[in-house]
Amino acid sequence: MTPRCTRRDVMKGVPAGTAAAAGLSGTAAAQSGLSSWFENVSNYDGVVDETGKSEVTVEVGTKGNNGNFAFGPAAVRVDPGTKVVWKWTGNGGSHNVAAEDGSFKSEMTDKKGHTFSQTFEETGVVKYACVPHKAMGMKGAIVVGSEAASGAASGGFSLSADEYAVGGSVLLGLLSPIAFALVLFGRDPDRDLRGR
Repeated sequence: MTPRCTRRDVMKGVPAGTAAAAGLSGTAAAQSGLSSWFENVSNYDGVVDETGKSEVTVEVGTKGNNGNFAFGPAAVRVDPGTKVVWKWTGNGGSHNVAAEDGSFKSEMTDKKGHTFSQTFEETGVVKYACVPHKAMGMKGAIVVGSEAASGAASGGFSLSADEYAVGGSVLLGLLSPIAFALVLFGRDPDRDLRGR
């Protein structure tokens, strides 16, 4: 029996802009670009659309990942210029909020009501985590702007070793008949003229 390849399989690891061009739109396009980041995050249900608001609140220490080790919501879409405020629930011990790219980092605290904020001006996807609980799945993302802009600004997509192997095999399969023809032609280009 031949394995079935679904649209989800094909789009896994594809940036949001490419996913949108391939026919996915809205939340589905953003989700496809974040699937590997949220692979072990139990409370990730997709990107929550918070566009049209000047300020958005994300809770720190919400239920998820076998305890209170989650951001709520895990992923939000905002417009450029939106202020995101992280507000501590006081649950799950001490947490912080740290961008993967190092652009921001809050203090570590367990104080209920503590806040940390960041204003996002540029389109793109900003991934962040609670440093001590990242391995448990306490990760989040801010998607700034539209799908196409977010995909372009997030730096494209990355491929696993298996995906490189499949791509190389396909490329080899496409180029091998051309290479074979060139080898044959290079051996004896005047073969047709002498055979008559």
